[in-house]
Amino acid sequence: MNNFATRMLINVIGIPALLLLIRLGGIPFLIFLTVMTFIAQVELYLLMRKKGVDPLILPAVLAGILWMFASHYRPDLLFFLLIGLVTLLFLAGLFRKIQGATIDLAGTLLGFIYLPVLVSTVILMRSIEGDGRPLVMLLFVTIWICDSLAFVFGKWMGRRKIAPLISPHKTYAGCIGGVFGAVATVLIFYYLNWTPDFMNLVQLLIFALLAGVFGQAGDFVESVFKRDAEVKDSSNLLLGHGGMLDRFDSFFIGAPVIYLFIKIIF
Repeated sequence: MNNFATRMLINVIGIPALLLLIRLGGIPFLIFLTVMTFIAQVELYLLMRKKGVDPLILPAVLAGILWMFASHYRPDLLFFLLIGLVTLLFLAGLFRKIQGATIDLAGTLLGFIYLPVLVSTVILMRSIEGDGRPLVMLLFVTIWICDSLAFVFGKWMGRRKIAPLISPHKTYAGCIGGVFGAVATVLIFYYLNWTPDFMNLVQLLIFALLAGVFGQAGDFVESVFKRDAEVKDSSNLLLGHGGMLDRFDSFFIGAPVIYLFIKIIF
C-alpha cells in the first residue's frame, strides 16, 4: 500500500503537468518527449553495460535527439533520416574496439529504435490537425488508468502469475483489470465527447483493447531488459519508482501500435 500511495502521489503531480504539455503541444511537448527519451535511452544503455555490452552512447543519443526534432518539424523526411542515421551509427562503430563490436552495435541500434523511433509516434499523433490533442490525451490517460488498475487488481485479487521469470508480480487478474480500466476510460471519454472526431465507438473500443494489451506488453518488454541486467529499476531518478524507462515503458510499445491503428483508420 505504501508503494501504491507513492505511485498515486507521483501521478497526482505528474499527470496534470503532462496533460498541460499535451494540451500546449508544439515546442513544450516536443522538449518534454525529447528529454524523457534521452534519459530513458541513457538508462537502457547503462543497463546494457551491466551485461558487458558497450553501446555507442553519445552518437546514439545525438541521433535520438535529431530524430525527435525531425519528427516534429520534418516528418516527411523520417524514412531518409532513418537510413542516414543508421548508416552513421554503423560507421561510428569503426572507431571502436573490434572485440565485441557486433553486440555493441546491436545494442546501440536497439536503444535508438526502441526509444526515439518508437516514441516519436506520439509526436506524429499529436500533429494530426484538429484531432491530435484529444487523441494523445486519450492515449496517455487510457494507459495510465490501465497501469493503475492492473496494479490494484493484481495486488488485491491476483493469484496466478503470467510470466514469473519476467515480471514476478504480474498476474492474470491484474492484466484483465488493466484492460477493463482501458475500456472504461475510453467509454467515459466517448460519452463526455472528449474523443477524436474521426473515431466511432467501435474504433474507440479497439483503441482501448490495443492500448490495454500492448501497453502492458510494453511493461513486460522493459522487464526483460531489467531481468537480464539483474536490476529492479532502470535508475533511481523518480524517487522509489525507478527511472524514465520504468515510468513510461507502457508507451514505448503501446504508442506505436496505436499509431499504426490510427494510420489504418484515418
